[in-house]
Amino acid sequence: MAALALLFAFFAAARAHDVSQSQSKIDVDGREVRVLFTLNPMQLRDPVTPEQVPQAIESIYASVQQHHLVRTPAAPVRVRLEKYELLANYLLRMEILYVFAQDVREIEITSTMGQIMPADHNHLMSVRLNGTLHEAILNAGSPSAKFTGVQATNWQTLWRFTRLGVEHIFTGYDHLAFLLGLLVATTTMGSLVKVITSFTLAHSITLALATFNLVNLPSRLTESLIAVSILYIAAENLLNFRVMKRYYITFFFGLVHGFGFSTVLRDMELPRSSLALSLFSFNFGVELGQITFVLLIFPLVQDLVKSGWSRLKPAVSVGVGCLAVYWFVQRAFLG
Repeated sequence: MAALALLFAFFAAARAHDVSQSQSKIDVDGREVRVLFTLNPMQLRDPVTPEQVPQAIESIYASVQQHHLVRTPAAPVRVRLEKYELLANYLLRMEILYVFAQDVREIEITSTMGQIMPADHNHLMSVRLNGTLHEAILNAGSPSAKFTGVQATNWQTLWRFTRLGVEHIFTGYDHLAFLLGLLVATTTMGSLVKVITSFTLAHSITLALATFNLVNLPSRLTESLIAVSILYIAAENLLNFRVMKRYYITFFFGLVHGFGFSTVLRDMELPRSSLALSLFSFNFGVELGQITFVLLIFPLVQDLVKSGWSRLKPAVSVGVGCLAVYWFVQRAFLG
């Protein structure tokens, strides 16, 4: 019963939740600090549709000012919303200008956006200060970051992006649904190793290519194809057919998922000097999260199969397939 409860809880969480994140690009120029702040107003506790944004912009701006704090040793002498625009996928971008009495030498950013958006909200940010580009991920566990003209150490970058990769897996329910669809139809440890290895190799390739801007696909296309990959795996499980060996098709779909993983790093516009380390650390975190999920779920699946519960594969596959249809419609037609 505990196993069933875990599976049903996964389906409920995945159906109800989309990964919540906002971004800010901060440029410090003498006394001026310019912030390009991007969020999805549909993810606010009181959701705002794109059509409602013009009427609600002052309220949204006030909430951002309250939960995205820009601090220096001195208080700003003027803060104003310069302009805003609606982007694709329901995103709203605001350009906010802070003016200080003296040149800004250090700056601290605090995000409590999780209080007005989903609690596991991540705020991705980059700060250009004194010719140095910094990056950080703020959330409930790490709400603040302080910057000077000194570049972050390699250890700080390694830890920051490894943690982000782990968090990205455990809040990326579409990727977990894909893995779950694979696990319920995998019967041996040898098959599991082949499937997971092919998926890992594939998404690592496209993650690197996309992060270095060598190959890129539109976000809507990528996210829609990820939903299609989940639906295909569910269909294979239910109909008991194979066009090709499972690890071949897993490699193909892994290439698609890699583009999805890359969105986080590309949105941060990382400095070239730390891009390779950031990419390695993020991918390492993704693999840690993925391996942890597999080690938790695969023995559970095997125990249920050995206990004679023959309906596990079709039940899970139907649930995963329904989620895939929901995600595809949402991303291809509503996003």
